Amino acid sequence: MLEFHPLQLEDLPKLRDFFAYSGSRICDTTPGTVFMWRDMYHTEWAIYDGSLYFKVDYPGLGPTFTLPLGGGRPEHYRQIAGYCCRRDMPISFYPVPKDELDRLQTAFPNSAAIPTRDAYDYLYRAEDLQFFRGKKLSGQRNHVNKFLKTYGNWSFRVITQEDLPQVGAFLDRYAAGVDKPSASFHEDLAKTREVLANYATYDMLGGMLLVEGEIVGFSLGEIVGDTLFTHIEKADRDYQGCYQMLVAQFAQQFAQEGVHFINREDDAGDLGLRKSKLSYHPVTLLEKYLVTVDEPCKFCDLQEK
Repeated sequence: MLEFHPLQLEDLPKLRDFFAYSGSRICDTTPGTVFMWRDMYHTEWAIYDGSLYFKVDYPGLGPTFTLPLGGGRPEHYRQIAGYCCRRDMPISFYPVPKDELDRLQTAFPNSAAIPTRDAYDYLYRAEDLQFFRGKKLSGQRNHVNKFLKTYGNWSFRVITQEDLPQVGAFLDRYAAGVDKPSASFHEDLAKTREVLANYATYDMLGGMLLVEGEIVGFSLGEIVGDTLFTHIEKADRDYQGCYQMLVAQFAQQFAQEGVHFINREDDAGDLGLRKSKLSYHPVTLLEKYLVTVDEPCKFCDLQEK
């Protein structure tokens, strides 16, 4: 029987190994994404029979379940159906990657699947973001060349514990100059500060771009499977080509052997961000679906009720 608990940062070390079972390249099944957005989405977790379950309350969707990590799908579905049956609530799965959709709907034939375009992740070939080769990426390459010509004394370094106060000071300057009314923007800033304050716990990969010894941008992410996920990226737009340079340097530093793709996450429906992410020419968009199931009691054993 599933018993859910509010997700806390101190849970990360004991839950981290479960994320290796993801089998998907979507960002929603990475430690960084799950823990950074746990408060905004009221994330809860449960472990049953060696598998990790998350219940997430997305705005406008109500309680949903991500696809559990570990074990076998039929047992996962039976446990979730039993949980929902006992509470007389419909089953909602979100986000469901496209490659899991058929299997999920085979298990729940009366389900409905709705694509959520604003949540689609942008997936790139690692080599494309490392070097911006070819005609289609000439615009990004030109921005990098402009940066190189304009700022001769630049460097890119891996972030260490000793660098964290300086990175935090840059984040404060960034936040003072860029303000948006959305709750997600401010939550992103708050959780970026949390990551920096708990750098060892999050265990992310970090790199910072400097000009004349001053930070002008930094990125934080992690590798799961063959994919490098960029969770956080902040740069000073007053420096021409700064973002493109940061993208390339972060990819060159961390997309090493065995890393073939880079996930730069979704655009959240922001048309400006969508245009920017498309300009890097993703190899694909990772589709995500909301799947809802009526009458959950049809799908669980009587003893589970």
